[in-house]
Amino acid sequence: MRNRSSWIRRAAAVGGVLAVVLGTGMTGAATATAAAGSTAVVPCPRGFVCVSESPNGTGRVYHVAQGTRVVFTFPVAVNEVTNSTAVDYCVTGVSSYVLRPGETRSGPNDVRSLAPLPAGGVCLR
Repeated sequence: MRNRSSWIRRAAAVGGVLAVVLGTGMTGAATATAAAGSTAVVPCPRGFVCVSESPNGTGRVYHVAQGTRVVFTFPVAVNEVTNSTAVDYCVTGVSSYVLRPGETRSGPNDVRSLAPLPAGGVCLR
């Protein structure tokens, strides 16, 4: 019984240290990235546009494949949009903008749709 109880205490101590180290690492990364302004806090695989509902990717993250158009039934409260594709994307919502390849936009926005930029270069609503 004594061995089990000391093992549990050691495991809890190691878990606590890891939680602090990983938590600090995430906070530090988020702060550094926010300062940089163009680097995604939420990882986004190549060939996708990633839409995160919360900072640091703790909530739902949508992955939209390159060339795909998405229209949300209801506006999605977005905190970050990252374009890891080779095409420009139109992000339409409360504030609409063109998201260039490799670009990340942070900040609250209610997004209604994502679509590749049409040939005319104007985002359609």
